[in-house]
Order: sequence, then structure tokens, then C-alpha cells
Amino acid sequence: MPEEGSLLGRTLPLLSTPALRLSVPGSLGGMPVPVLLDVARPLSLVATGCFGGKPPPPEGKVRAPDPNGMKEWAMVALPGLRVGDVPLSDLSAGLTGEKVCAVTLGADVLGPYALTVDPLRREVTFTPSRPREAYTAELTAPGADASMETHLLELSREPVGDWPLLAARVTQGEARLTGPFVLATRDPFSRLALGPAEAQGLRPLETAAGLPARAIPVDAVEVTEGVGVRHLVVETGGWASPSSLGRLGPDVWGQFRATVDVQGGVLLLRRPRVLASGARQRCARPGAEGFDEESCYALHTRRDPDGSLSLSVAMYRDLPEGGRLYVEPLGEDGKPLPTGCRVGFTFTPASRGATTQHRLPWPALTQSMPECHAELSAVRGYALALFEEGYLPECPMRCAFVHEPRTRRTLCECQPTPLGEGVSAALRKPSPSRAPPREERELEPEDPK
Repeated sequence: MPEEGSLLGRTLPLLSTPALRLSVPGSLGGMPVPVLLDVARPLSLVATGCFGGKPPPPEGKVRAPDPNGMKEWAMVALPGLRVGDVPLSDLSAGLTGEKVCAVTLGADVLGPYALTVDPLRREVTFTPSRPREAYTAELTAPGADASMETHLLELSREPVGDWPLLAARVTQGEARLTGPFVLATRDPFSRLALGPAEAQGLRPLETAAGLPARAIPVDAVEVTEGVGVRHLVVETGGWASPSSLGRLGPDVWGQFRATVDVQGGVLLLRRPRVLASGARQRCARPGAEGFDEESCYALHTRRDPDGSLSLSVAMYRDLPEGGRLYVEPLGEDGKPLPTGCRVGFTFTPASRGATTQHRLPWPALTQSMPECHAELSAVRGYALALFEEGYLPECPMRCAFVHEPRTRRTLCECQPTPLGEGVSAALRKPSPSRAPPREERELEPEDPK
């Protein structure tokens, strides 16, 4: 049984969002709030917006390390804070000036835990921190799951800020950037320090004259030889920490089932094994012997508290040309439910482990495809149907789509990128840069710059 008032042994759903980020449901004073999990932040934080603009009187001030140096925070109490259904009493946090309410749990709360993130199910499980030797023994014990490929990586600690650091190599053409990166669990996108990147020959996407670079397209980010992510767009810009080259976020480690154990100095990555013969790829059957093509695709559905249906999919094989995965609507009896709309997911070229999550139907369908919205609102589940090579030209990103054959219309909901929602860096023609949209960062407390 989980211990009262402790996250130990708990599995919490991540808030539904196309891009993977460690944000779980919570409440503060009886009001729902998103709770962000940030293993790199030494101090827990709370936004001013969580108190209606009138925060409680400070209990005192605390100085904590920040990539720009030491920073002083006014500490306030968090009365009635719950993370999932777990009450965290007697917790104080640094007050940020953010108007959008969010609570961030930092290392002062998360330190004793190892966090295991399942990107398909969009869940995080809290277990006790363990030494590296314990993980090694588990992976080599008789009966270990032979269908999974595992990589046990070492996390070091930044000497001043105590942030978890992971060595990585970033490539763009012939250019290489190798060194330590902060392991990030809160921000959905990885970030490169612009100065060191340009010094090694990496080039950002063009912007209008006088505007700062916002993103760098890279061919690969590897955390060990041959293990990582290909075809990625990363943020760039201010990164003042002299001891690291940026941060590695869920867009890198989130393509694996990942266990982050900062105290134990471990990042454990797991993914299904793959057999490749020419262009054909087969994936290991979960918990069983043998390989087949069907195991390369996975679907998970869940009913969120507001009654909406969230679908997440994972592609466990490489997608050199991209791919389209169709799903079949199911009725109350679990049998196929005929509709006048086709539903699926489309991926631009990606490496193994690409995932996305979407609510079906999403709100924009109400106006654009009212008949599809009505039909899909009656759906009670989905099953995998058909995979086809190549992405959907109408949705040149990582997206969910609904196609209405009667009108030949296709509507997409896509993952955001560092360039904003609905912008594909791979296919985007050079154009003047715009101010970053108020996308997912709305919910984030102050970010180290």
C-alpha cells in the first residue's frame, strides 16, 4: 500500500497534451492546478496566478542556484496542495511572477524518488531511488524481459547548481557538438546554447534580419553510440550556464520508457527490440518470444476526468519516410462503429519510439467538421487498423487527423514545435520569424535562461 502523504508507489496520469511533458493533475486550496515535475530545479515553485494575484505573506526568503547565478525567492505556504490524490502538507515554495497558475515540484520534493515515464500510457510512477548496482542487477537477473532493449546511462551532477547532467552528441551534417546537457523533465523541448553550437558549425534556421535565432534543426541527438533521436528541431537562445551546453527534454529521452533517478545517478532507457531486413522491420512481441510487424505499433486509450477520450500511439520502428497509422472507432459493445469519418495519426520521418497523444474529437472539429465531431463523440474506444508508409501531405508534422470522404476534407491537430504550433521546420520555407506563440509554455513557471 502507498504511504499516506507520500508519492512513493504511486502512478499518476500525465495531463493530456500532444507533446510529452511531465505535468500531472493537482489541486491547491481545492482548485485544480497543473503540477510540473522538474528534477533539475532545486526548489519547488508556485505561480502568483495560483492565488488570484494576492499571494499569502512570505514566510521568508531562500537563495537557490540558477543557470544565471544565485537567485533569491520569497517563500510562501501551499495550503491544501494535492498531487493527484496525494496530500503534500507543510510544503512551501518559491513565488514566481507568472500569471498562469502552475506548481512546480523540484528536487526538494522529488529527490528521494526515481521517476519512470511511460510515453505510450502517458503515466509517471514514483519508486525509491536506488544505486546504479541495483539497476544493473535487475537488468541481468534471470527472467529479465528479453523483448526489451535497455541502456543504463550515468547522470553526473553540476558542481554549483547540482543539476543532473547527461553527456550527449548533437550532429547537423558534418558539424558535431558533444558535452554535458542538463536533463530536463518539465520543458517539452530540448535546448542548445547558441554560442557553442555555432562555434562547432551548427546553423540555426534563418530569421528576419535583427531577430534572434529560435531553433536549430539537427540530424541526431545521441546519448550513447547509435542511441537517441533523429530528425529533431531544438530550441536555441539564452543559456548562461558555463557548465552545460543546454538541456535534453522529453523530445529526446521520451522516445523510450525512461527511469530518471537523479539521486542514484541513473537514466535507464527501454524500448522494444527490432529486427531489420532491408526496409522491413519487425518488433519484439511484448513479454513473449518472436518478432512481428504488428508489435511495431501501439495504441492506448483512456477516459479523462472531463469525460473526453484521449488516444496515444507509439511507433516502435524507424519511419524513414514517415508513416500513417489508422485507427477504427468502437462502440459500447467493443465492436467496430461505422462512421463517415476516417481517423488516424501521421508522422513525418522519425526514429523509433515516436509518440503523440490527442483527444478525439478535439474541440476545433465542432466548427470545422460538425458531423464528424458528433459521430466521434459517440465513440467508446479505438482499435489499431492499418499502417501505411509516408506521412499525410495535408498534415506535414506529427499529428492526429480526421478525414471526411464525403467532402474530401482533412483536419489535423499537430504537436507543437519550438517554432510554434502548426509549423514544420523540415518542410517550412524560409520566412520572417514571428514572436513565439503562447503555446504550452503558458503553464510553465520562470525558465532558466
